[in-house]
Amino acid sequence: MPRIAVNTMLQYGGDPKKIERILWIDAGRVHCYIINIFMNRFPELRLIEDIERGIQEEVIHVVEDQWFSLVCEELLSTKARAQMEDAWGSIKQLVDREPEIFEPELRNQFIQEVSNRLGLSTKTIGRYLKSFWVKGKVKYALAPSFDKRGGAGKTKASGQAKRGRPRKYSQEEGVNVDEEVERIFRVALKKYYYTSKKAPLKFAYQKMIQEFYSHDSRMENGVKMPMIQGSSKLPTYTQFKYFFQKENSIKKEVSTRFSSKKYELLHRPVLGSATAETIGPGSRYLFDATAFDVYLVSRINRNWIIGRPYLVYTQDVFSRCITSIHVTLETSWLSAAMAIANCCEDKVEFCKQYGIDIRPEEWEAKHLPETILGDRGELFTKDAETLISNLHVKIENTSSYRGDLKAILERHFRTTNDLTKMMLPGVINPDFRQRGPNSRDYRLDAKLDLYQFTQIIIRCVLYHNNHYLSNYPREEMMISDDVESIPSKIWQWGVQYRSGKLREVPKSVILLNLLPASECLVTYQGLKFKGLFYSSHTALKERWMEKARVGTWKIPVSYDPRNLGTIYLRGVGENGFEPCYLLSQYNQFNGRTQEEIEYLQEFERMQKAQHAEKELQPQIDLITHIEAIVQEAEKQTKEQYVSGTKAEKLRGIQDYRNFEKQLMRNEESIHAQLGFGKSMNSKDNVDSAGNIDYFNDFDLLKKKRGEE
Repeated sequence: MPRIAVNTMLQYGGDPKKIERILWIDAGRVHCYIINIFMNRFPELRLIEDIERGIQEEVIHVVEDQWFSLVCEELLSTKARAQMEDAWGSIKQLVDREPEIFEPELRNQFIQEVSNRLGLSTKTIGRYLKSFWVKGKVKYALAPSFDKRGGAGKTKASGQAKRGRPRKYSQEEGVNVDEEVERIFRVALKKYYYTSKKAPLKFAYQKMIQEFYSHDSRMENGVKMPMIQGSSKLPTYTQFKYFFQKENSIKKEVSTRFSSKKYELLHRPVLGSATAETIGPGSRYLFDATAFDVYLVSRINRNWIIGRPYLVYTQDVFSRCITSIHVTLETSWLSAAMAIANCCEDKVEFCKQYGIDIRPEEWEAKHLPETILGDRGELFTKDAETLISNLHVKIENTSSYRGDLKAILERHFRTTNDLTKMMLPGVINPDFRQRGPNSRDYRLDAKLDLYQFTQIIIRCVLYHNNHYLSNYPREEMMISDDVESIPSKIWQWGVQYRSGKLREVPKSVILLNLLPASECLVTYQGLKFKGLFYSSHTALKERWMEKARVGTWKIPVSYDPRNLGTIYLRGVGENGFEPCYLLSQYNQFNGRTQEEIEYLQEFERMQKAQHAEKELQPQIDLITHIEAIVQEAEKQTKEQYVSGTKAEKLRGIQDYRNFEKQLMRNEESIHAQLGFGKSMNSKDNVDSAGNIDYFNDFDLLKKKRGEE
């Protein structure tokens, strides 16, 4: 018989919902406290003798512990870790008070004391305790299970309340997409979209409305026209499209609408990997930005305190040399772009802008690297794709809590802070509030402006790049070449013996390419970008607009969100970029910001949306009319069907065409339109009532063909 202990799992009578965990056993092994895994109850007292007898009689079974909380703390998000620590802090003192915490009266007293001290509800503390006990009596039992909660990409339960955002331009509430609506969506997609006819998605939606959401019909010119339900009872096209995008896969779409061979040839994934070896200067730069512990003043009015500056650095991993800096008041992609642009700037000229004269060998870095490693901050954005596609710089981002290579740059930040803050006015004093209400606020001591602070940072960088690194791991070749462990010396040695990764690029090209990147569509009306149309010298010279009548294509562009009057085509022109200007009919948008243009475009969309609900019924009517005409044509053709070979049916196309043309000429002639009938010279073909006898002409035609 297995010996029971704390955390032993007991199952009663094979009932999967009656499983208990042993939480505490007294020293004499007479009593124990247990908790039911599935019932929301506090622990209960049991006799160990009863449990052991049940195990012996096989009424109780010791089962494997599948509810113990196994959590890797390194994989917890910052939010999850904070919630876990808060919960643990509220019950840490309680769970140690065994067995008193298991007795109801004492437990209620303990919980009430914690509730009064921390401001938490008694139910919340009780929930923490139950979770701690149920999941194995470990701190990680309190970690929130975010993976089991609803979120992006997960289907929400359908209830009475309308899910999703409310409609922006309509008062109608709409319908929820429940299981029945999803079934209709799947049927419509399979029937009208996933076919070799390659119908557009909008057509599949319209056919679905026609087939599944028509509550009545009306007769129009002998055709039965379906009447669709009100908009409040119809799923919207946006809901239909969202469901399609959620369940669609490129393999399914290409295979059903084209062929499985085309998917294997053009659309299957091609995966690969690249090494990130640091073999010389420029192999990898580290990128980071941080707030410095000092307050600055404005250069315009030194009485204005402007807050803390941000330092943006890049550092070469191989040599430990600081390769660029940028001092700013905000962290964004544009501040990152300025720091990367500084990588390619001549540092002698750069330092001269701040009144500092240096020799070239003191700071030689003026190149782009092969790889830049960030920390999921400013470089973790779609804008960084320009670096990858156009400047051929690889962008890597560390995962959460990774500190191996990034520790090099973070250590430099701490060193700079420690080296300078005791000398700088306005440095943050973290304990000034503890000194009493009469202590002086350190922010009032701010004296440095942005220009002067940048001078200090440049001096710190020059010191770092030219001082000895006691912990640098020199290679055997460096030792034999007597290379000192000084970043500038290591850089110079690496450029001589380990070069090949550094690339010089003009700063103007860097700035242009680091502007926000996107794509414009080449159409016969011009180059379309954000709803506007542009043109350029190359587009006119190479007749792009004429070619676009056959098929449109996309071209990468860079743009300044502050002025969309001009965009820049990338990879075009002698310098690799070319300005592209608004067409004259869009001059009203010239010089306007992206936000202003989007506001005007949104106003136009609002007006269109006001009529969107009225357009659906006419569209359904059109589809129904066309289908009715096609059905009538098929019916008439079937009634007059004459069997024959393919050659026989195709032999007389030209003669039949000429005959049909003659009929049309007679019907469209001035005499026919005025009601005079056919000319009196055609007596043979006019009966006594004055009607034209076309069947005689047809007999003559057949006779003529027989003579040939």
